[in-house]
Amino acid sequence: MSEMPKVAVVDRSPDAKAISVVHSVGLEENDLALRLIEQSENCVKLLSIDGKLEFMNCGGMKAMEIDDPSAVYGKFWWTLWPLNAQDMVRGVFDEAIGGKTSTFEATCPTAKGNPRRWWVNLKPICSRAGPVVSVLATSREIPFRTED
Repeated sequence: MSEMPKVAVVDRSPDAKAISVVHSVGLEENDLALRLIEQSENCVKLLSIDGKLEFMNCGGMKAMEIDDPSAVYGKFWWTLWPLNAQDMVRGVFDEAIGGKTSTFEATCPTAKGNPRRWWVNLKPICSRAGPVVSVLATSREIPFRTED
């Protein structure tokens, strides 16, 4: 009886994609840095070079009221913002891809539709070889201003 050829199984789950992004910047999934990110109450995201959401920490899932990460993983990050903010968010992302750290404030509802105001910081992440390979986006809920 001949043996069946072994077939490589490729994990295409959102967690596997997130780990792939983490590896691209030189981290391992058991690194202290990743564990610290998971402890943050801020919404910490890794965005791919083309702007897709590849990872969000548990604190971010809670803050954004996201029950199912697969509903947002793989989507262009700026499309998760209200239509009137998408061009601005895309522009700030493009600045980060160009190597610039940027911040902005904007309103974006949670996945359950609850209004929130966010302070957002985007920082380019470079590989050990030098080029930008992804963007770290950190968001923190802030109070609504009186003019909002």
